[in-house]
Amino acid sequence: MVTELAKGKTLDEALKITRQDVADELDGLPPIKMHCSNLAADALKATIKNYKEKHKEKHKKGKEDKGPSKKEIQGEKEFSGKGVYHKVKEPSSLKDKRILIQDKGKESMELAGALAGYSPRVIFLTEKKSENIPDNLKAKLKKSNVKILYESELIGILGLNEVEKVKIHDLDEDNTYELFVDAVVI
Repeated sequence: MVTELAKGKTLDEALKITRQDVADELDGLPPIKMHCSNLAADALKATIKNYKEKHKEKHKKGKEDKGPSKKEIQGEKEFSGKGVYHKVKEPSSLKDKRILIQDKGKESMELAGALAGYSPRVIFLTEKKSENIPDNLKAKLKKSNVKILYESELIGILGLNEVEKVKIHDLDEDNTYELFVDAVVI
């Protein structure tokens, strides 16, 4: 019922949904079950407040409207020429490698699609949300079997003598994880 009441509302409007609103909509709910409706209304408010707190910093900085970040990536210089590429002159040199391509605009998206012809394991990493990628490019990448990691940023490149894995920050979930790759295109 809380979901039904919240549908089509802005976050601020949904925050105004009260326990009583839910109870009124559930006319005839046995008193012993009324606490469930209270929990649902409370959970909605807590979720919205959590979302707003988590995204407050992004909205202040206008991060969602900007392009890819220009942050320094740990290990980028160290692995330059050892699996880190800033330009790919010969795509066939990456044949059958696990390739991660960092979003630097339309050119990098097109490169991801082209590299998919040489490797079945191409990952395109972007800080953008799905809806901020043009549909025609999304479709082209999907058709090429390129895996897209949305709302993610590359924060580190790891390995012994050459690239072995990358460290990625999931901006939506605010956590980090590692992914095995052989090549990184920045």
